[in-house]
Amino acid sequence: MKNLLLFFCGLFIVVSVRAQKLHVLVVVDEEDTNFGLLQLRHESDILYILEIVERELGYKMEITHLSKQKFTANDLHQTIDSLPTDEKDIVVIYYAGFGLPSPNKSSLFAHWKLRDNPTRGLSVDEVASWLEVKQKAKKLHLGLIVSEYSAQSIHSSQRVIDTLGVSMAYRKQVVQKLFLGHCGIVKMGSSLPYEPSWVNENHSAPLFTESLVRAFDRMITPLDSSVLQPVSFRQFHAYASSYINRYFNEMPISQTPSLEIKSCEGSTFRSGVGAPSDSSIITLKVLGGLLNSLAHNKDPLQRQQIKQQLASYFTPDATVRVVRMYGMNRIPKPKEYTLGAYLDTIHLPGMNPSTQEMLPNMMYLYIGKTETDTTLLKSPLVKRLSVSEIWGNIAH
Repeated sequence: MKNLLLFFCGLFIVVSVRAQKLHVLVVVDEEDTNFGLLQLRHESDILYILEIVERELGYKMEITHLSKQKFTANDLHQTIDSLPTDEKDIVVIYYAGFGLPSPNKSSLFAHWKLRDNPTRGLSVDEVASWLEVKQKAKKLHLGLIVSEYSAQSIHSSQRVIDTLGVSMAYRKQVVQKLFLGHCGIVKMGSSLPYEPSWVNENHSAPLFTESLVRAFDRMITPLDSSVLQPVSFRQFHAYASSYINRYFNEMPISQTPSLEIKSCEGSTFRSGVGAPSDSSIITLKVLGGLLNSLAHNKDPLQRQQIKQQLASYFTPDATVRVVRMYGMNRIPKPKEYTLGAYLDTIHLPGMNPSTQEMLPNMMYLYIGKTETDTTLLKSPLVKRLSVSEIWGNIAH
């Protein structure tokens, strides 16, 4: 009888351990700047969230790192396939690195730049398909893919006040509803494919990942039980987006986090607006986002792709009129450039004419006005652009 009890106790322990795991794959190359800009708090911020999830769900978290020689799509695929998962398990994949624009202009997610595909990149959809294989085999409950694309530093004095409750009474219910109440694949991205992702210079942290921490803290400390009903990844995304928008305040730049949810039942929800097609009218927000992205991007391949995207919105003989501001100082005369010359030099350092100080790059630029050529049949193209560049010391 004693041996029988020991057998069943042992069997129960084995089954419970296998049934409840939170697998975390961290895809960050921390040693090679060709595959991402180094940030101090990528991993610690996302693990802050997942440690709470582990504790409140009672799951065992197992972390796997892909870096250095294993920073490839093939290694990632093999790692996902070899995870010992079952139908109650959760897999979280966190990527931090360069994002390469997708050939599919309706895509909400840039491709991941890995060692075995440094020019085209790995599609987030393909990563999701590897998780879907496990899900269809009843070996996965939830797959969460978070893409934090290598960010550019931004200086802002803006302080965003959190809207937090004080009660911890609903923490477990919120975490359970968010991670156990949804079966499927969730993809979250820091920005649209042609937009820059920014770093909160005050905290040396990527703004998107920081916004996820802020959003999660807000969700798990509700003021009362009435806020439990809307708990979802849509709400998580909305809170994070709201934080980012408030951080930028009135700055002429943007960052649009993306979200796609595919349920086990087959329904799909998408949030975010992809890059407009060649035949659509370019908006100042999209144009400004592309120009600011080009000004700050450190990857030559990405810059070339962004330049090609920008060129499709201009006439071949387009010109750019530039006013540069250095603190309270302004260069007396605006400068005129051909579009090609401006795009080729927009990311280069500049010298403050008053102090002779060499500055690494502009802080950001405003679009003043545009003049378009409306004689074309397909769509108006920009033939003259006026911008104001705001310069200052930005740490990278």
